[in-house]
Amino acid sequence: MKLWRVWLSLLLLCCAAGAAQAQGAAAAQVIDQDWNDAARQRAVPVRLRVPAGGGPFPVILFSHGLGGSRDAGTVWGEHWAKHGYLVIHLQHPGSDEALWKGRPVGAMARAREAMSMQNATLRTGDVAFVLDELERRRSMGEALLARADLRHIGLAGHSFGAQTTLAVAGEHGATGGSRADPRIRAAIAMSPAAWGPQNTLAPRFADIRIPFLSLTGTADKVAITPQITPENRRLPYQYMPGPDKYLLVLQEANHMVFGGQPGLRAWTAQNSDVHAPLIEQVSLGFWDAYLKGDAQARAALAADGAFRRKLGGNGEWFAK
Repeated sequence: MKLWRVWLSLLLLCCAAGAAQAQGAAAAQVIDQDWNDAARQRAVPVRLRVPAGGGPFPVILFSHGLGGSRDAGTVWGEHWAKHGYLVIHLQHPGSDEALWKGRPVGAMARAREAMSMQNATLRTGDVAFVLDELERRRSMGEALLARADLRHIGLAGHSFGAQTTLAVAGEHGATGGSRADPRIRAAIAMSPAAWGPQNTLAPRFADIRIPFLSLTGTADKVAITPQITPENRRLPYQYMPGPDKYLLVLQEANHMVFGGQPGLRAWTAQNSDVHAPLIEQVSLGFWDAYLKGDAQARAALAADGAFRRKLGGNGEWFAK
């Protein structure tokens, strides 16, 4: 059991027990629902964070890592909702917490099996379904979504959710062809990754044309995927065409901080005191720049802008 706990704390996968709100985001209404995709015979759990006020509110979708749940991204979701974004946390059956919750024996094997093309496809389908459902529910007059601005939608994700984000943003899949969804106007990948022959990487990311922010750290690695190094996580940014592409590499940031769940054992004091505030600042600035059209926020993201000066010695900032 001790080995299981160690693995659980390192895995990209796990979710915190509980979904307590931060005091600063208390004004946002938090609602859990299960949205049924009849065409795929698949229920997609979601958590909505609806800000107080008149809106309209740009929308941000968040996709969890392998073995996670709609609890993932709690810190980021609370922060974004506090600043006027309607946030929807998706849960992806087949690659969610059911892999391990209540049945630790065999969880590692199930997790490896879940890192499949089938689940990758189901996840991108979940994003498309939620976008469709947003439009349908808003058109039907659902009160929770009345203030949603569906012209300005962002997508973010952690780990497996970052790969989901890359795919929906336009990364070419193994079978070729872009899978970009034009309804996504900007995207953030937390702990993305790329691998394969170098001559395949530029065409793989060539169709990611929307504004894109990649976040990683010098300690961003997990035991279940030792082949993915912190260096691998810089490659999507390196091979995406500009403009409006950004990369933050936080010094000593581990994998789990980007999941946004402080209740996990792998979350450290440095994560809370240094890394999380910087992630909050840069992600909010990115959304403000590209979902709200804030020129000052966009200027702060420049290679020599205000965020780089704020970062100091806590990491590296790249922009193109």
